[in-house]
Amino acid sequence: MRKRIEMRKTIKLLFFLMASGSLQSQVFNLDDAIRIALSNNHGILIAKQEEAAFKTDVHPGAAGLLPTVDANGGGSYSYSQNNQEFNGGIFPAIEGMEASQNSQAAKVSASYLIYNGGSRIRMYSKLKTSSSLSETQTKITIESTLIQVVNAYFEVARLSNQLSLIESSVNLSRDRMERVLINYEYGNSSKIDVLNAQVDFNSDSSRYVSTELNLKRSKNELNYLLGREISIDFKVNDIVEIPEVKKASEYIKKASENNNVILLSNIQLNMAELDKKISSSNFMPILSTNLDYGYSGSASDVGVFKSASSIGYTGSVSLKWNLFDGLKKQRALEKAKINIEANTNKLEQTRLNIEKEVQNYYDALTQNIKLLNLEKNNKAVAEQNLERSKDLFNNGSITSLQFRQAQLNLLQVENRINDLNYGVAMYHYQLLRMTNELVK
Repeated sequence: MRKRIEMRKTIKLLFFLMASGSLQSQVFNLDDAIRIALSNNHGILIAKQEEAAFKTDVHPGAAGLLPTVDANGGGSYSYSQNNQEFNGGIFPAIEGMEASQNSQAAKVSASYLIYNGGSRIRMYSKLKTSSSLSETQTKITIESTLIQVVNAYFEVARLSNQLSLIESSVNLSRDRMERVLINYEYGNSSKIDVLNAQVDFNSDSSRYVSTELNLKRSKNELNYLLGREISIDFKVNDIVEIPEVKKASEYIKKASENNNVILLSNIQLNMAELDKKISSSNFMPILSTNLDYGYSGSASDVGVFKSASSIGYTGSVSLKWNLFDGLKKQRALEKAKINIEANTNKLEQTRLNIEKEVQNYYDALTQNIKLLNLEKNNKAVAEQNLERSKDLFNNGSITSLQFRQAQLNLLQVENRINDLNYGVAMYHYQLLRMTNELVK
């Protein structure tokens, strides 16, 4: 009897802990999580800020398409007292003669590169293409972060369901243990039956505590990805709808047209082609012009002129054509051609890799759906088996170990269904990422 009282105290303590872990907390769905991540995730915010900083360089002036204008000016002043004594004594000596001089100058210069083989226009095109590159890189960062959010969200949902399944198993183990204890007191069960029931109850309880810890860690990870306080508690929507699965060829076609990694490789190829055109421009002459407008003036107490000044402008046009530079231009052009070939191969490799990943995710999705349907049928059989085993155990027709096996069979089936449910959802979202449909 005392053992029963102690065991009930243990059971009450465990269920107090279970109840304390299921208090009311915030409930939000996956769309909420994605929205919060887009607004708060630090990695996404950094990527957007870096993109904005890069776009400030996309300007005609950065490519040399605008003239340069400089202004400069200056002035000087000098003062002196002079003593002069002439040879022969013909002229009287001069003592303390004061003299001062000053000068000023100011100039505005404007220069403009008229022609350099089209290099500046192509450089401006490259800057705009680089901006598209930065934008696409930001999209890839966002997709990568959001798929982590989706994975973390579904892991919280999976562990939440698993915790509920284990709680049901704990309840069943508790009922079985109490029944075995009663039977033992009346001599209908052996000591080994009592010990087995206690071990099973403790195992289920330990599994509950471990799963609860894993759930807490998963919530911490999701809070981190959402860029908010780690300690915020919440609940997730654990309902998973089986998605409508299209043909594999449709996913592959969409990915080949819209996948951001493929788009990034395309942009890199375009930049390599622009580099080749820029290198070709270096073989052309350079035509430039310059215009100066300036003023200069001076005044002096000595000399023939007391003051002088000038104002006016000067214009010039220059033509430069490099005929030989040690084959530097030729080597730069050859390097640009090689880069085009390399980026072409990289694009084809990327296309093939994306097609492989799409096919793998598609196969995993369809196979998991098939397995899920099989396990759902299996669950119905396992439930019937457990109910039948419970009746047989209650009337003493089977042992507690046989009843435990029926209990474990159902728990294993339910856990497999739980894993498959969220596996299907995760593969579906991976396909959305591959086809550039994750962010709407």
